Amino acid sequence: MEKAGFFTRFTAWFLDGVAVGLVGWLIVMVMFTLGLVTNSAVEMDDPVAAVLTGTMSVLFLVVALAIQFVYFGYFWSQTGQSLGMKLLGIRVVHRGGEDLSFLQAGLRGTIGYWISGFFFSLGYLWAAFDANQETWHDKLFDTWVVRA
Repeated sequence: MEKAGFFTRFTAWFLDGVAVGLVGWLIVMVMFTLGLVTNSAVEMDDPVAAVLTGTMSVLFLVVALAIQFVYFGYFWSQTGQSLGMKLLGIRVVHRGGEDLSFLQAGLRGTIGYWISGFFFSLGYLWAAFDANQETWHDKLFDTWVVRA
């Protein structure tokens, strides 16, 4: 299996970020339209408004995590390719070559991505210098990104 290069992986990651971001933006707009999201510009001296604003921030984080988990969980468990990976002809597999389960894929795309990005994205950049072109989330979940 030929491993995918750093810049190909980065481009796929960027395209997936745009796709996940657009879905998240659409959901937030629907929530705003339905009145589920309030204007956070209310006076913060009001304790109810402060709690509501904090609650909405947590809700946005939960929605973002859920979207990311489902997106990567679905695509990687079905074909090993997210939309960005499909466009660039790469896929993610276990080191043995088998496909990921929905749970493994979802965790890799959320927890794994967050760990790789936490320390100034060093976990992503690791692939540029690693002998096996692996990121931290590849090492954590025993995966490779290979040419499809």
